Amino acid sequence: MNAPRPRHSALGIAALVVSLVALVLFAVTAHVAHLPRYAGMHEVPVAVLVMLFVCLGVTVVGLLLGVGCALQHQRRRVTGVLALGLSITLLWAQASLGSWVHQQWEQAHPVAADQA
Repeated sequence: MNAPRPRHSALGIAALVVSLVALVLFAVTAHVAHLPRYAGMHEVPVAVLVMLFVCLGVTVVGLLLGVGCALQHQRRRVTGVLALGLSITLLWAQASLGSWVHQQWEQAHPVAADQA
């Protein structure tokens, strides 16, 4: 009669959890990047750079898990697709934050005319 509904993919659930962890890490990184002590960018914001790269790594893991889930057969893939969307959005946001930090750094340290 009714065929049993496929179960949710464990890979997709893991991908979604990892992507949500990456989202939290990104929120913390963005908060730290906008703290007043980094506003002048007089020193290299090592904490921001480390946090951004850790967040990038976690996001890539979530993205790869989401792709793996999307390729599974006979499983529900909704969590994997959600993780893929979140991971792609986070990659875009991380690139944007990295670009912003780079622009702030260049504004704080202009290139001298004789060095250009």
